[in-house]
Amino acid sequence: MHNGSNYTEGLNQEDELAQALGLLDPAQQDPSYWVRFRSWVVSNAGAELARRRLVRELTVADVMNSWARAVVSTAALVAALAGLLLVRGAGPPALQLVGVEELLVSEVEGETIPTLLAPETNGTVAFAAEIF
Repeated sequence: MHNGSNYTEGLNQEDELAQALGLLDPAQQDPSYWVRFRSWVVSNAGAELARRRLVRELTVADVMNSWARAVVSTAALVAALAGLLLVRGAGPPALQLVGVEELLVSEVEGETIPTLLAPETNGTVAFAAEIF
């Protein structure tokens, strides 16, 4: 059973809410709004609904056939390009990569820090200073 005051209070709140939302209803100003809106939606959706009806009847073979022309021509173009790159031969000699350590010690006169810090230099203390 419903508690009498809570039930009527709930109904009053629903009535207030319905009245407040009623102000947002376009049919308040124009009673035929929803009828016109429905007919507009149905008329504009007709083409899309017809397209979806046709798509539903398509099979995998139909889709593959529709893609065949584009896929075959693209594959032929890619194969021709790959063949051209292979026939062309080797390009210019590849650049020889140099590591950071090699780059730091190349064309450096005198001893380098790794040489000074080698295990053979027992007891020797090495200092490095950078001057800018």
